[in-house]
Amino acid sequence: MEDRTLVLTMGDGKEVTCDILFTYHSDQFNKDYVIFQPRGEEQLSAASYVEDGDGKGSLQAVESEEEWDMLEELVNDYYGDQQGSGCGGNCGGCSGCGTEECDCDGNCGE
Repeated sequence: MEDRTLVLTMGDGKEVTCDILFTYHSDQFNKDYVIFQPRGEEQLSAASYVEDGDGKGSLQAVESEEEWDMLEELVNDYYGDQQGSGCGGNCGGCSGCGTEECDCDGNCGE
């Protein structure tokens, strides 16, 4: 199974592990986005992903209200699509992949 996590290093040096819910490319803004959730928290967050020349990249802050509005709509669609499929990520242990094989312990049969 593909690793769907990222580790953010905060300004104070503290590391925060996050589960990646999904990624998205916007033609409108010509950017790639990562929508993620810090473990142990309910609130989601997002950042744009900028790849450098050697296959690595970095996360950048979302720059505008228009981008946040688009991302909020995507998250709403994402969770709307999960309704009726597995636990939909609402059990607290699942990433919300929506597969029928989700056992609500974060182990999804993708």
